[in-house]
Amino acid sequence: MFKALDTAAYWDEKYLNNEANWDLKSANPVFEDLIKQSEFVAPGKLLIAGCGRGYDAVMAAKYGYDVTAVDFSVSAVEFGKNLANNEAVNVNFLTEDIFLLDEEYFEQYDYVYEYVTYCAINPERREEYIKKISSLLKPSGKLIAFLFPTDIRHDGPPFGIDIKEFYRIASKYFKLEISTKKIKSIKPRAGREVLQIYIKP
Repeated sequence: MFKALDTAAYWDEKYLNNEANWDLKSANPVFEDLIKQSEFVAPGKLLIAGCGRGYDAVMAAKYGYDVTAVDFSVSAVEFGKNLANNEAVNVNFLTEDIFLLDEEYFEQYDYVYEYVTYCAINPERREEYIKKISSLLKPSGKLIAFLFPTDIRHDGPPFGIDIKEFYRIASKYFKLEISTKKIKSIKPRAGREVLQIYIKP
């Protein structure tokens, strides 16, 4: 039913036509605050799932993280590579479908960062996506999930997120460590974002 979402062409068109309304055109300030505090995350190997234009990847690299950033939009990844070059940081950008990452990447990461990717996943593949993230994390690795939009809009980019559904799926593979709405969201998203951190057993 949602097969178009599974193709690079669909997302490339969104970026090229300036229809990427989820794109902040800067790093996510909530993620940057989390990294600055270093209370729950410290520099390590970080994979960003659905990295888009790479703002979060470049920001994390500046704070000393070893960053791999995955997206299958060619135009978005090219933008990210140029951004990293301009900011003089190293980011390993992969133009790949995260579902197809092979065993070379299994259990390689201390953290996987998820932001406005789950809400863009074909709903029929959501559990497959969470299971894939689990396979990429080391034992005791953490899934950092900024969930948006959580008001379960039908149009939001492109789907809303039911927090209970996310927790039900994620709990099959992870243990919830933190869940909070007390975050410094940007104004239009305030109250509609939830930060959750899960740990892989």
